Amino acid sequence: MPDDENTPETQQSTNLVRFPQSRVSPPSGKGHFKDLGLSDMSKKLGLPTRQTTGHWCSYCEGIWYGYLLEVDCPVCGNRHG
Repeated sequence: MPDDENTPETQQSTNLVRFPQSRVSPPSGKGHFKDLGLSDMSKKLGLPTRQTTGHWCSYCEGIWYGYLLEVDCPVCGNRHG
């Protein structure tokens, strides 16, 4: 019977690179960011905050939360992250 540690599934899982989770600080030297709040669409749909997705706005240097496919920053209207 093979060792559990040497199975292909175990070896493959040790080579995985974890994707950064949403709602974490962006990797920057400053470490500070603004909470830009919820988008208008998420407010209209009444989405619970646990169902919203964080989006980065480089102009505002902050994170806003909204529907997965939204692209407009609710503060400045930036569409390019």
